[in-house]
Amino acid sequence: MIGAHTGRVGRGALLALRYLMALFFAAAATNKWRQQYLFTDRLHSIFTERLTEIDPESFGAWFLEHIGLPHYEIFAAMVCLGETAIALGLLLGCVTRGAALGAMLMMFSFAIGGYYDASLIALGLMFLPLVLWPTGQWFGLDRRLHARWPDSTLFR
Repeated sequence: MIGAHTGRVGRGALLALRYLMALFFAAAATNKWRQQYLFTDRLHSIFTERLTEIDPESFGAWFLEHIGLPHYEIFAAMVCLGETAIALGLLLGCVTRGAALGAMLMMFSFAIGGYYDASLIALGLMFLPLVLWPTGQWFGLDRRLHARWPDSTLFR
């Protein structure tokens, strides 16, 4: 009896974490769409401002100067579309583990690319349980999609 209750509580906690993180990414994506990341030079301005705030000898400064600024349009698309895809994947339970892995990579990429903040590492690690446990199978589209395509690793 205790084991079954603990299992339900654990699953409920992981589902709550999934939805909380989905809302976090949905808010972040909404912010990017409102600021028109894909259609303006907003990210270029952000990168330029950030470059003046960080240590000029750091990897983040090198990255922003040599990769981020020259290719800001690509990064704007990756961030805006990536945050949207992650939010939808987590909300719908569709390719849930992939969405969680994408969220981890995005958080770590922000930390490496000049936006280092210790909270980004902790935030990135919060997605690890969603990569390890099949929350999309418990409540989401992954169960249906896995039944239709059982050989696909996307829906496990």
